[in-house]
Amino acid sequence: MALEIRTFVGGPLETNAYLVGDPETNEALVVDAPHGVTSEIAAVARAAGWRIGRVVITHAHWDHIADAASLKAATEAPLVAHPLAVERMAAPSAAIGDLPIEIPPSEPDGTLTDGDTVSLGAHAFRVLHLPGHDPAHIVLFSEADRLFLGGDVVFPGGHGRTDIPGSDQAAMDRSLARLRDLPGDTVVYPGHGRTTTLAEERGWIGG
Repeated sequence: MALEIRTFVGGPLETNAYLVGDPETNEALVVDAPHGVTSEIAAVARAAGWRIGRVVITHAHWDHIADAASLKAATEAPLVAHPLAVERMAAPSAAIGDLPIEIPPSEPDGTLTDGDTVSLGAHAFRVLHLPGHDPAHIVLFSEADRLFLGGDVVFPGGHGRTDIPGSDQAAMDRSLARLRDLPGDTVVYPGHGRTTTLAEERGWIGG
């Protein structure tokens, strides 16, 4: 049975969070935690009868972690991120100073690195570490389901910014090169904006 994905947009940068559910087992996971999404995500999961078993953070930029602590508390689900995200999640404003919203610190219960697997019922996502926009950036990719929960790596018509602290265009180029061998009909769920497919973005990704 196919996975179901619900999108929640939160915070001043209109950041996407995703609730991914397996209707066969009623297991679910959440990807990213923008400001103000906790109550709605919890309510939708409850109405669907889904149990959220994990909250995955793609990277530690403030707009993706604002509700990390509240989602962890509301769902009682483990919070996981790349090891390089841990320090910044503990001190969200330390790297860039004043933020437009107050972000409480959060502490991951575990970490994910390149090659790890995140299971959801009978479905499996491979973790890809794709730095460039952020050194700690990971995505979840399921070849069988043709799904790419991608944070700020791929958007319709371009990639995440590489002109901000911690970003690196050369690293982004290497990360994008890894996507050229993935199936073109893979649906990309980005950190901002609408979905796309890797085939739609081949013109600038290459491959």
